[in-house]
Amino acid sequence: MDHDENREADVQIKEILDYYGGRGDRGAQETVVEMLRELQDVQGYLSPGILAAAAETAGVKESTMRAILKRFPSLKTAPYRHEIVVCLGKNCGGRNMEVLQELRRRLETGPDGISADGNVKVSTRSCLKSCRTAPNVMVDGEICSGLSAGEIFRRVEG
Repeated sequence: MDHDENREADVQIKEILDYYGGRGDRGAQETVVEMLRELQDVQGYLSPGILAAAAETAGVKESTMRAILKRFPSLKTAPYRHEIVVCLGKNCGGRNMEVLQELRRRLETGPDGISADGNVKVSTRSCLKSCRTAPNVMVDGEICSGLSAGEIFRRVEG
């Protein structure tokens, strides 16, 4: 973002926080999620500073914000472009552990699952609810069955 875009984003963020701060239901989970989605729309993700400001605006603890973020995976705390979710359920887990380890190695993910270049987030889920086509991995919201780590890597590195 250039200087003018940053200034415009700051104005939009302030307007969103002012609006939600004035609501009587500002601390209700639905309202907080609504506010977070609008804030995310401004810059593409929720930075630590924006999360702290949102918690203060809503009158809730930052631990409450973290709990909300876990319940709503569409809320992003980093500006990654791609998301890979590896299923570790009963039908997928055994075969997908190797895929997960290889993806983490190739992408050089940190403890937060974000790749070294910041473009990809790798996470796991206990079940993607597509057991008949196991093993499954979700790439950018699309269920992919039986792919190797190399095939998944090529989908996000392009």
